[in-house]
Amino acid sequence: MRLRKARSTGSIFAVALAAATLALVGAPTLSAAKKAVKVVAPQISKVETSGTKVTVSGRVTLPENTPSERRRTRVQLTLSNGGSAIERRTVKISAKRAFKASWSTKLSGSLTLTVRVTIKGKDAGKAVKRTLVITTSPGTNPNPSQQLIGTFDLQPGTAPVGDAPTGSYFQMLLPGGAVFGNLDSPAANKNYTTLTPGTDGGLSTVAYQPPPTPAFSGGTSGSALASAIVKPVSFEGVNFGIVTASTDPQLGEHDPLPSISAQGDTLTGQVTAWSAQWNGSSFNQGTPKPNGSVPSPTTTLTGTYDPATHAFTLEWESLIVGGSFNGFSGRWHLAGTFVPAS
Repeated sequence: MRLRKARSTGSIFAVALAAATLALVGAPTLSAAKKAVKVVAPQISKVETSGTKVTVSGRVTLPENTPSERRRTRVQLTLSNGGSAIERRTVKISAKRAFKASWSTKLSGSLTLTVRVTIKGKDAGKAVKRTLVITTSPGTNPNPSQQLIGTFDLQPGTAPVGDAPTGSYFQMLLPGGAVFGNLDSPAANKNYTTLTPGTDGGLSTVAYQPPPTPAFSGGTSGSALASAIVKPVSFEGVNFGIVTASTDPQLGEHDPLPSISAQGDTLTGQVTAWSAQWNGSSFNQGTPKPNGSVPSPTTTLTGTYDPATHAFTLEWESLIVGGSFNGFSGRWHLAGTFVPAS
């Protein structure tokens, strides 16, 4: 009996000792287990459609369910028709990690809904997709406007003497509308400064195309070095370049990302962020201006579009305020092929 009791006591002691040792050398604590959770995924609980209205709700699993983590979390919802038409919405999550978005879509037919989570602006986890169908109701517009998200690849410009210009080009206009010729233009007709696509191929509606650092060959003066949208081209002996940025390089105000929509064969939208840089200066050449105004002779953006081939033209005029060309204006003509974002 004494031997059995000793053995029993010894077994209990061994078990306790093993448990204590395991705890000391790294047994998973509750805190460690919470930190080990790396799953970040949206959970769609409901997708509802009523006519053109789409409502999506769900929840998000986070690595750490803390107030700071929730504040940095966004849910991105993308609706696509499988072609060039895309709509995007971004929403926050609640204290219970829930999200909800509701909007009237301009798309129709069989659509793909993609829901993704971002934390601090970076994609986190896998995207979740659903398919839904929007049917155009009788009496509604059978040809709704569709936002074009991608790159407007530019066709190089030509301007022969005696013939109409083609492709992409720029004209400087004096106050009153007379053309200010550019003797350094690569075109034969010096009334036009022809443009050549840059490293990005043209104008993006997916992301800004800001100036490099430094922006000019002389640091604060000289030729512009921006080359993403168009290749720098000489004007009055100094190269100018084109940029788009969230903060206007001339005015210091917020510029929205360029947004262009197609309705049938017509294009509309805004290119507020379009800025020309030359000899250390920046000139807002967008429309409307960052404050939303369209000061004469600035015009709204107009254009044409072929839904089958994606061929486009875009035109606008924009007043120059300040600097060496104060009171002048720029007339812009872009042509080429729209390439949808993948």
